[in-house]
Order: sequence, then structure tokens, then C-alpha cells
Amino acid sequence: MQIPFYFDYACPWAYLGSTRVESYFEGLGVEIDFRPVRLADLAENPGTKRGLPPGERKRTWYVSDLNAWAEFVGADFEMTAGGRRPDTRLLCQAALVAKNRGRFREFHYPAYRARWAEGEAVDEPEVVHALLEAAGVDADAALEEASSDALAARLDADTQAAIERGVFGVPTFFVGERMFFGNDRFELARHFVQKEGA
Repeated sequence: MQIPFYFDYACPWAYLGSTRVESYFEGLGVEIDFRPVRLADLAENPGTKRGLPPGERKRTWYVSDLNAWAEFVGADFEMTAGGRRPDTRLLCQAALVAKNRGRFREFHYPAYRARWAEGEAVDEPEVVHALLEAAGVDADAALEEASSDALAARLDADTQAAIERGVFGVPTFFVGERMFFGNDRFELARHFVQKEGA
């Protein structure tokens, strides 16, 4: 069984989910198909004004919850890394290139760490170049391809395909046609993986 797992390096929850999704479903005959999308483009009503910003109590809880989940899943996480919000388009497009070259995991996990554990400027081409090089690909050629209009169009098309499937945020993953949204839905998804495999 293949489980498509939609993510964007911009989302800390998708980072936490990504660190454990493969190990969580290990031994169940499941293959995780990581699919980068543009989180900013998934919003159902992008033109509408957002509500009031969260108050201090909710902000305090939110940071505490993220840190609790990071501890629970054993992920290195630094909330201060979220202070600056880099555009992750190039990083997502580089992930597609790494995937095409059979080096996705070698790129993906360090890329997420660079964003959410080390607070690197992952929108800078030299940072993406270094991640590609460390993943074992020809970094010059890979970065050139990742920066191309063709890869931008592919990421946009993949995002649109996700929207048409019902995706509105990340992490989102599917068991068959049943959609699950959120880092805290793995247990529920596991139930349906086991049910389908029975």
C-alpha cells in the first residue's frame, strides 16, 4: 500500500510528522510517497481576511504543544527557527529534483532539520545548493533544474492536484481515498491501514 504524504517545509507540524511517518507505519506493508506542495496555495479562501490574531494564552500553549510533540517524536526542534518565514518554494522544487534522482530522503530530512532545528535561511540558493550536495547529487545541475520554470510549474500542478483531491493543509496523507490531516492523525490512519490489510 502506498500512502501519499503531502508536506511543505514551511510547516513545523509537517516536519514533526515527517520525522516519524516512515517508522510509524514500518512493518505494515506501507510505502510513504512524500509529495511537496505549496502550503500558502492550499488555503480554501485566500482572499478573505483572517480572524483576530491569537491571544497570549493561545500563543503560549501553541509553542508548548509544538515543543511537547517534538520531544514525543524525538525531533530536534527550535521554535526560534520559526521567527523568520522563508519562502520554501525553491526547497520544495529541489526536493522534487532529489526525488527524481533517487536521493529524496538524503535531501528531505536534512532540509527539514535546516529549517526547523537549525534555523537556516532555506530560501537562499547557496543553502539549498549545500543540501543538494550533501544529498549526493550534482548540486550545480540539480539547483539549476530546481530553479527552472518547469519545476515551478510542476510544483504548482502538484499543489493543484492536491487541492482537487481535498487537501487544505499539511501534513495530509491518504489511506486509500480516506484523507487524514495533521501530525496527530497517525493512530487513526494506522487503524485503517490495518483494516484494509486484514
